[in-house]
Amino acid sequence: MGTFLVHIKAVGNHGCQREVKSGEAVIGCEKPHCTDCMVRELVRRLKRSGAEVSIANITHWPEQEDGGIVDNLLTGIRKGSF
Repeated sequence: MGTFLVHIKAVGNHGCQREVKSGEAVIGCEKPHCTDCMVRELVRRLKRSGAEVSIANITHWPEQEDGGIVDNLLTGIRKGSF
């Protein structure tokens, strides 16, 4: 057993629940082709497998000066707004 890091950088359609404001919970849309929800499910599956997940975020537009919009996949809270 050891530490591992999964880092995925992708370009495409993302950002479900764009109406959710900073500090609010992002639950997800659960649509089968939603990339955000696919990542949320990956985190859930890792946790169910017994992995201790310490950091899990989706960062929308990370190249922005303010660091982009961050969905924390462990707390469900969004930092920043679309």
